[in-house]
Formats: sequence, C-alpha cells, structure tokens
Amino acid sequence: MSTLQFWYLTRSYHPYQKGGGPLLRKGQVDFFKGLNYDISVVMPNYGSNDFIIENNIVLIPQNYSIKLSLYLERLGFYEDYLDRWIDVAFEYLKDKINKDDIVFATSGGELGMIKLASLLKEQTGCKVIINFHDPLNYGYMNGLRRDKKFHIGRVKAHEKYMNNADLILTSSQYYADVLCQRFINLSSKIKNNYFGYIQPLEIGNFEKKVSKKLKIAYVGTMGSTQSPELLYKAWKELDDNDVEIYFIGSIKNYKPLQNIDNEGVYFIDFMPHDKFLEFMSENIDIGFVSLVNEYFGACVPSKIYEYINLGLPIIGALPIGDGQKIINNYGYGIASQYDDINSIVEGIRKMKDRDFLLKIKNKIIEDRDSWAMKNTILDVDKLLKSI
Repeated sequence: MSTLQFWYLTRSYHPYQKGGGPLLRKGQVDFFKGLNYDISVVMPNYGSNDFIIENNIVLIPQNYSIKLSLYLERLGFYEDYLDRWIDVAFEYLKDKINKDDIVFATSGGELGMIKLASLLKEQTGCKVIINFHDPLNYGYMNGLRRDKKFHIGRVKAHEKYMNNADLILTSSQYYADVLCQRFINLSSKIKNNYFGYIQPLEIGNFEKKVSKKLKIAYVGTMGSTQSPELLYKAWKELDDNDVEIYFIGSIKNYKPLQNIDNEGVYFIDFMPHDKFLEFMSENIDIGFVSLVNEYFGACVPSKIYEYINLGLPIIGALPIGDGQKIINNYGYGIASQYDDINSIVEGIRKMKDRDFLLKIKNKIIEDRDSWAMKNTILDVDKLLKSI
C-alpha cells in the first residue's frame, strides 16, 4: 500500500517539550504512522540556532524573543508571535511540498501553524487540515475571552487563514458549533474529534489498597485557569474526616495552595508517569478536574481522558461545555458549575456511597476502549481519506 506524505506542524512535541500537549501530539503522530501515513513533524527549535533534521522531525530555529513577539502580537504588529519563524519555515517548506501532500496544522491557541499551512496551500495547492486542540486565543469564541489582558481581536485573521482549509477539526463539539455559527461558509468543513487517551493502561496489573477513606486527587497544572483550590474549599465545606484529598503536581509558584496545613490534605510533587499511574491505581478513588472560565467550555481537559483510562470516577468543577457533558451524560461521575461549591460538595457526598461509586467505575470501564486514541483517530483517518 502506498503512503501519503503528511507534514505535521506543531509548536511543541515530546520529548523536546514536556506536558500534556506535547505528549498528545506525539501520540497523534504515532497513531497516524500506524495508519500508513508518511509523516514529517515540523516545529520550532527553541534550544539553539541549529537547523536539525532527525527521526523525521524538522527543527527550524526560533532565535528571537518570544516575550517581545507576544507583546507585539497583542498590539497587532504581528498576526502571531511565531510570524518571524513562519517566514523561515515557509522558505524551507515551499519547494518540498506538492499538491498531493497533506499539511496538518495544530493549534493550542496560537495562529502560527494555521497561518503557515494556509500560505503553503496558496503556494503549492496542498491539502490543509487545521486541528484546534484549544480555541484560537483572541479569535472568535462567541464573545468570550480567555483573560482580561489587552489583546487586539483576531477574528479577521482567524477567518482568513481558515478559509484555505480542506478540513477543520476541533476537540469539542462546543467549539465546532461556535465556529459553524460564526463562519457559516466553512461549516461543512468543521468536524469534532475527541482526542482520547494515548496509551491504554493495564488496570488489572494493579491492586487497590483497602482503605475506609474516600481519596480524591487533583492532578496536573496548579494555576488560576484550573484553580485546584476548589477541591480544598469543597473539602472544607464537607467537613468529613473520612475524605482525603491529594494534589499531585508542583505548587511552588501557586500561592492559593501554599499555606494549607490540614490533616487529610496531601501534596505530592510530579512523579514519573509509570509511578504516577501506579499510585493512582492503588490509592485514589476519584479524579477531580476543574476549569474556571466560561471560555474553557470549548475545551475538554485531558485529565478527563486520563481518569477514564484509569477507570476512576470523576468530580468536575467546570463551565458549561463538553467536559461537563462527557462526565454527566455518560455517567462517569458528577460535574458541577465551577462556581457552585455547594454542588461540588453534594457530588462528593453522593460518591461516598460505595455502591454508587462502583456503578460509575463499572460504566467507565465498560466504555473505556471507545475513548482510546487508537480508536478515536480512526474517524480522523476516514475524514482525511474523503477530502
């Protein structure tokens, strides 16, 4: 079977960067390779001025101040902080891509890779797929903004570069609907695809430690966007010695969690992923996930997929959107509005019923395979083959 040449544009990629986003993109590429796509990853080289090609990864130097470029983006002098890098990347790629190739542009909020793909389409006639991992920062989002910082609107740029796409993928139905309503002429090209979890966990390899305590864990970034202290506030309101809470991640730069010193509240720094999976499987009963801005209703936190992979019931403190719907509609736990502490508390109380908790866990395990990226990516494969 012949292969399709596939250029995957990304701002970050594991192992060059750490975190959920780079791991997710590495997972996407690996599964695309398994579907017989011949992929080259193109990304900035943040570490040096060297132009590096290794293992089908092209690292093009990004040798200017990102902080200054972000400032100029906010003022409107740049369409995106990656503009200068785009100029160099375009010159490198324009003679290497032909009209039969696929250029797959990812976005975690930035416009840069979408812009680069659009320019390459105009030059070469290649097929362009845009994959919004998150909504475009300061683009169109139904009148909502991710923060109150000054930034020019990017709706015109948003539409200009999307117009050249053959397919536009979102990671939530909420965002797909928002884009369809605003960019009606593009609505037939806009499709949602949930990422899912990357590597299925062999749950049977771990034995849960017996405990009378109900143990709830928040895992990941400690920041104002997530406001993990919501779990602590709910726990305080609950006032129940039979419930323990765990924060797994670095609180070094996050003040709301730094002065907490209560029995039943535990802080654990990041640990290697295999150790993390072992700890969660053996000790934790419930996974907690939170986002605290209506804007993020268009995002599905990757933690939800991770908890599904672990077979853990979920407590959510989230805006209205796909995250809430996945948890509540599929029966994977209880998700409440992020600013409704009383509902979060009541959700925890309900989950103290071990029979109720087991029912949720069994439902997650029953559905678990359908959320594996190896399965969700098959829908993308069908869409790619149809364009």
